[in-house]
Amino acid sequence: MTDIDLVVFRWNALRLAVQACQVLALESTLDPDAPSIGDLLGLPTGEGIPGVVTLAGPPRLLRLAHPAGALRVRVQEPVVQVRLPASAIHPLPPLLAARLRLPGVRALAWQQGEGPGALIVILDVGDLACEAQPAV
Repeated sequence: MTDIDLVVFRWNALRLAVQACQVLALESTLDPDAPSIGDLLGLPTGEGIPGVVTLAGPPRLLRLAHPAGALRVRVQEPVVQVRLPASAIHPLPPLLAARLRLPGVRALAWQQGEGPGALIVILDVGDLACEAQPAV
């Protein structure tokens, strides 16, 4: 069975991931000019929206390998690398894939663990909007 390494992080109540090979670095210092993953996905902040859970974990900066160059993105902790069996990763259902307007969302994964497990939304870094960022 083939396993896939992912770097999993949070943005509010969502668990998001990218392939580990797309992560160049994890930085603890924040760049206020770096976009958040929520900005890149076009997600609402959730503040003041009834029923939307906002969980603000400590912020971190991921440097990602993007076709246009390194992309620095603000995410929230915990940021962890996990290895999942390929059988735990599923393409988006056709209706969801056809209607979804979030850029870069490619698959869903189910991570077994203590408790009920967790849904992870897997992103393709190459499909995220990238404005030129200075090299660091």
